[in-house]
Amino acid sequence: MAGNRCDNSYSPHSCFSVEERVLKLIDESEIELAPYEIARKVHAKRSTVRVILRKLLDRGLILQPYPGAYCNKITYGMRFVPLCVHNVSLRFFAGTVSHWVMDEVVGGVKIHVCFGQERRKISGYIACDAGMSHDACLLALNRWFDIVEGRLGRPVVDLELLTFECNKDYYGVRLDGVQCVTKKDLYGMVERVYQKEESLVRKEWKVSQSMSINAFEAALKKGMSEHDRVQAAFELKEEVKRVSEAVKFANSRLYEVEKLSTAMFNALTKLVDLVAGSQETSKASGEGGKSYVS
Repeated sequence: MAGNRCDNSYSPHSCFSVEERVLKLIDESEIELAPYEIARKVHAKRSTVRVILRKLLDRGLILQPYPGAYCNKITYGMRFVPLCVHNVSLRFFAGTVSHWVMDEVVGGVKIHVCFGQERRKISGYIACDAGMSHDACLLALNRWFDIVEGRLGRPVVDLELLTFECNKDYYGVRLDGVQCVTKKDLYGMVERVYQKEESLVRKEWKVSQSMSINAFEAALKKGMSEHDRVQAAFELKEEVKRVSEAVKFANSRLYEVEKLSTAMFNALTKLVDLVAGSQETSKASGEGGKSYVS
């Protein structure tokens, strides 16, 4: 395997830094690696490697498929990309309030809060063009609650989530036979899967009716667990495809053998008929010669 071969670039005497050696090792490995394996192969302290792994993980250069293991983004022919939430729209009835608007931007995440005096409702949204992870989205929601409750002076109740848009990208796969599949999912969500680029499949979710925050969080968890099922289904599909190709090859060889056996049988039948005909002709000739002599 690529991750087990000897490479001088992993040596401490090479021109690469420890971080570069760690990243190179993970990128070239065909399997996930534990920190102690990485430390042994790059000739570095395990504590140093753990710090580097955490930095690479935070920067999105590597993945941690399960605790104590690290791999690159391409695994089993498919790239893992976490769920990205782009827009979340919220609203609830607050009674008599004064008009007030606030916008807060942290990094690439924008939080908007609007107190509507006329309709006596508080609305707002959380938006992020680059997309937010599951944890980042929940953190932004908590911040939105803090802003509203701090201004309102009481807890938020009966909150409705009006819009929930997110997507997840799968690299290295293709949809065969269809261009787009759309279906209505649980919690009033519309799920859409389509081929965005040559080797990129995008899966989008968009809410079609209001939902509670609990249902929203359950939908996020459902999406994360479903990603694992998609990966397992992809692996199973590839395995079935390989078995199917092997069966097709075996069947083609058997068909060739059957055709050859049929041809040999026909040839032998003709040969037997020819030999039998020759014997009858010789016998008839012999009997005719005897009657002529006598």
